[in-house]
Amino acid sequence: MKQHLTMQAMMTMPDVKTPPVVTEDTAVLEVVIYKVKLQYADDFREILDEARATIQSFPGIIEYQTFRSTSNELLFMDIVRWETLALAKNAAKEVEQMQELAPFIAVFEEIIMMDHFDPFADKGQEVPLADLLQLKNEYYKASERPQLVEFPAYHYLSIKGVSAPEDQRFLNAVEAIYEVIYNLKFTSKASGRNFIIDEMEAQWWVESGLPFDQTPREEWHWNILIRVPEFITPDQVDLAVQEVIKLKNVVLASEVEFATITAGKFVQALHVGSYEAETPTIEKIMQFIDENNLEVTGHHHEIYLTDPRKVPVEKLRTILRYAVK
Repeated sequence: MKQHLTMQAMMTMPDVKTPPVVTEDTAVLEVVIYKVKLQYADDFREILDEARATIQSFPGIIEYQTFRSTSNELLFMDIVRWETLALAKNAAKEVEQMQELAPFIAVFEEIIMMDHFDPFADKGQEVPLADLLQLKNEYYKASERPQLVEFPAYHYLSIKGVSAPEDQRFLNAVEAIYEVIYNLKFTSKASGRNFIIDEMEAQWWVESGLPFDQTPREEWHWNILIRVPEFITPDQVDLAVQEVIKLKNVVLASEVEFATITAGKFVQALHVGSYEAETPTIEKIMQFIDENNLEVTGHHHEIYLTDPRKVPVEKLRTILRYAVK
């Protein structure tokens, strides 16, 4: 079974931050300004990361960002984007009642402000986001129990290679694909078609005829993917690649391509924990495939729902997905 250190590579992602943008007429921003108790100052990042892993699974959440004051290290602001005001308020009630969030609640010395905000800009000045929310939610939803799902065709940025996941070749490929997707985002936003950058994915396979754990890591094949909206065209991707090479000098961007994964059926399950401990989840998936007389037709596919820079190893959430027939 496959074992690797894939998400160490995410340490090289460009740390580009953009302010939250309201996406729909019904979407709201929740703003919370709070002060943390002095005794939790050193541990707050770890406590926050654990809480975020839970909060980001709430229905209706779109984006969650935390900011710290430049003048007071105990003063923070959370900006959370929700699909509707009702979902935001329901989540606030759940936070107060959930036992696993008790350590997070305990750090607050004072909640200075909490309120919700609707868009106020003139309609002509707004930059609407692609209406991908419902499809996005389904695409990134999975339970720990294997299940058969079906998806339409989607378009992606793709970059392929052969190396160990901790090798510089892989790390550079991650950097290159993120440079291209951010270029596409900024140019699309300027033309009035903004979009949310989706999670990184990767397909893994070997061609040695041996199982992953018997194949040298430097012989692992990979295909890094990031899903793009339907309005992104191959020509736009080519232009973004050229600009990244010219302006950022990221030569490996030349290997980033526009790709499509065709519609079909898939068996998937959510893996919680280390990437090195995926074997039991994979075994459950394969058992489900056998019991339902299905056949694997694609590579091992991972969708990374959490950022290993911000979430403890035991809280990492990864969808494992296999195309089947």
